Amino acid sequence: MRIICSIVVMGIIILLLTFSASAQFLGQLSTAQTLPKGETMLGAYLGVYDNAFSLFGQLRHGMVRYLDFGLKVGILNLDPGYGEGKTGLVFGGDVKYWFMEQKANDPLDLSLGGGMEFLKIADYSLFALGGNAIASYEFEYGRQKSVTPYGRLNLRWERANLKRFWRGWGWEEGDWTDDDVGVALSLGADLKLSPDFSIIGELEIDDNVGFVAGVNYKIF
Repeated sequence: MRIICSIVVMGIIILLLTFSASAQFLGQLSTAQTLPKGETMLGAYLGVYDNAFSLFGQLRHGMVRYLDFGLKVGILNLDPGYGEGKTGLVFGGDVKYWFMEQKANDPLDLSLGGGMEFLKIADYSLFALGGNAIASYEFEYGRQKSVTPYGRLNLRWERANLKRFWRGWGWEEGDWTDDDVGVALSLGADLKLSPDFSIIGELEIDDNVGFVAGVNYKIF
C-alpha cells in the first residue's frame, strides 16, 4: 500500500511540473484525518486571492470509519480579467478516505479523495472535477491540544465558460468555452484549541494564489 501511495504522489508531482493550473478557490480546509462516524463539523472562512476574495462555509460529516465528506458554499467576488469585479456563488463538495494513520505507527496521516467545485458569476462560470492526495502530521502540545500541518496535491479537469473574452485587440462579447487540466498545491495548518474547536489557515498555490483562514467547530 505504501509503495502504491508513493507512486501516486510522485505521479501527481510530475503533473504539477507539467501542467499550468487554473483557479480554484475553496481549498481543502481539513487534515488527512477523517471525522469519526456520525460526527459533524461546521466551518466558516475568509479567502483572499490575487484578483478575488470569498466568504464561505463548510459542513463536514463522518459517514463510516475512515470515510467522510464535505460540502462548501459561499460568495466570491472575482475580476475575470477586464477590470470589472463580479460577485457570484461558489460551492463544492469532496469525499475523503483515510488509509495511513500516524497513531497506528504509520509515518504520517494520508488520505485520498475526490471532489468538485463550481463558480458562477456574470459573464463567467467554472466547473472542476478531480482527485487529491492529502498528507498531515499531528503535533500535540498540551492536553487535547495540537497543531497539524498538512498539504494537498490536487489534479483536476475543468471547464471555463466566458461571455466576454480576449480576441487579440480587445474584449469581445460572445460565448467561449475552454477545457483544461490543472494541478494545484495547498499548504495549511490546523490549530486545535479544544476537542471541538480549531483555527485553520491554508495557502493555495494555484494559477490564482490565495490564502484562506477560518474556524472549524464540531457540533455533534
